[in-house]
Amino acid sequence: MGNLFSKSTDTPSTLGKRTRGDDDQDHTKRPRIAPILESQVGISAFMNPDLTGFHCIVKNRAEDFLVNEVDLDGQVVRLTTFDVPVVHKATGPSYTADEFDAKIKALFDQDVASEFRDFLDHRDDIDRVISIQTDKTTRFELYKLIATLDTPLKSSVKEGLLTLCWPENVENPNRRVFIDHTALGGEYLQLNVYKTQMDTMGAVNLIARVVKVPSKQISYAGTKDSRAITVQSMTIVKGRPDRFAEVAEELASHGLYVGDYKFTPRGLTLGDAKGNHFSIVLRDVKGADEATMTKSLESLASNGFLNYFGMQRFGTSSILTHEIGRKILQKDFAGAADLILMPRAGDGYLFDKARQLWAETKDPKQVLAIMPKRASAEIKILKSYERYPGNHQKAIRNIARNMYLLYIHAYQSYIWNRAVSARVERHGCSEPLIGDVVMIEPTEKQVNEKRKGHLSNNVGRRDPWDRMVPLVLTTENIHNYTIKDVVYPMPGRRTVYPDNDIGELIKDMMKEEGIVITKGDNIFDDIPGDYRKLHAEAKDVSWSFIRYNDPSAKLFNTDLDTAKGEPQPVGEPNGKHLALRMEFTLGSSQYATMALREVIRIETSSQSQSQMVHSD
Repeated sequence: MGNLFSKSTDTPSTLGKRTRGDDDQDHTKRPRIAPILESQVGISAFMNPDLTGFHCIVKNRAEDFLVNEVDLDGQVVRLTTFDVPVVHKATGPSYTADEFDAKIKALFDQDVASEFRDFLDHRDDIDRVISIQTDKTTRFELYKLIATLDTPLKSSVKEGLLTLCWPENVENPNRRVFIDHTALGGEYLQLNVYKTQMDTMGAVNLIARVVKVPSKQISYAGTKDSRAITVQSMTIVKGRPDRFAEVAEELASHGLYVGDYKFTPRGLTLGDAKGNHFSIVLRDVKGADEATMTKSLESLASNGFLNYFGMQRFGTSSILTHEIGRKILQKDFAGAADLILMPRAGDGYLFDKARQLWAETKDPKQVLAIMPKRASAEIKILKSYERYPGNHQKAIRNIARNMYLLYIHAYQSYIWNRAVSARVERHGCSEPLIGDVVMIEPTEKQVNEKRKGHLSNNVGRRDPWDRMVPLVLTTENIHNYTIKDVVYPMPGRRTVYPDNDIGELIKDMMKEEGIVITKGDNIFDDIPGDYRKLHAEAKDVSWSFIRYNDPSAKLFNTDLDTAKGEPQPVGEPNGKHLALRMEFTLGSSQYATMALREVIRIETSSQSQSQMVHSD
């Protein structure tokens, strides 16, 4: 997913940067760092080199960049309703009172059956509770009996003591109406999550804390970053929609809303989505007339764009993530640690103070004492140095695994970008070359070989073993494929490289930097390699022009606005500023900023966009 930033007339955005908190109390203005250029991360070519670009401001406000997940069925995930579904309906046999009492007696004894009947006969006594000592088996059978009642009962259990009460009883918030998930559709509660300036993990952690469910029970199809308003589905094992209704206001105070609940038999896992739908406003458009811009938009719709990894893949710091990844793959672990710990341009006061102390002393204990707590990678490295002085490799591997892999993936992305730029410069991008690689469906034998000896605990919605496999093009098969089929490799120990000059170039680029990926070296165990299409297609492309006067005027409705019945903004017919509203759908892991780049032809880094302001 790709995003851009610019100055706003409202509160200045801190997205993509370290935000100041209680541990960064000095308000000394940070020095501005030089914008990161696309050429620094290998981005230089265009699918259609003949288009005219234009000036614009991307994401002047949060509502200018809307991202909606697209599910495996091709449906755009939207927040449309906050209604909580009815979770209790009488299921199973319809018993008479005597039959019901006999079932209770058979489970427990006559005394329990009599007490239970007396409880049921006093529906108006909402403060009354009944407690029954149970084990797992009798409790499950009792739940099934309770499910046959027209009126639901709340329950709680502690050390086998099951307490039941009427639904109006609010004495103990831990007592809940029993939900028969299977009868409602499945073990998982699926909900659509709308969030403002919050990434997926931030949303998961917030839901876990407020709703009081373990974060490991919350799953999702893809990660969304914080630099947009995003909507995506999540699933929760044995989730309860009533609990979300109770804490809706607290979630909303953090910019998070949930709705469109349903029960499903399978949870989501990473990859269980087709892509994302983008609704984007480009403000203060100038430098080209509407006819010229329309030509560029039509080219995007018909020709697509080069599937580069966007600028946010490489971070917003003056030290780019792929530079750290390069050091790790060079096995220069001391150099990688220094890139993470040493002073860098653009840091806040306390971060800079801690880094300067490291540069002067290399004393992990001293630096840990003043390093801001939000510096997770830095703290992990320093703690390792404190325990294992001088062991640089151990220090780097002490970083959280997802962050460690982020650095390596950034380097792979950098090599991929450079390879594609070289390919377009040398050979264009209109047709495949002999030796190019494409992906094809695996044979049944290949799938069975992958499955052999492996028990998958995948609970998602795809077959984890039925993955495409690479095929090198030859004179015999090249006519079966187009440029849209061509992929370029993310270097790894199982990577199949193109059998042509670009394949050799990829290997040479890494050799020049002292990197040779070998199967027997455990530093590359986490780097199997992957493939990414050269060409990206923008689907469902639509656009409109709208004029406005107020630079902060809302020009696109969010899902939240629509769910609340807000009318779509119409702008000012004679407004002094022109905006372009765009919508399009991209596949998974494709960057909207790279689609925009094909049209606007200006630098897309957040630093470059942050310098843009509305013209007078």
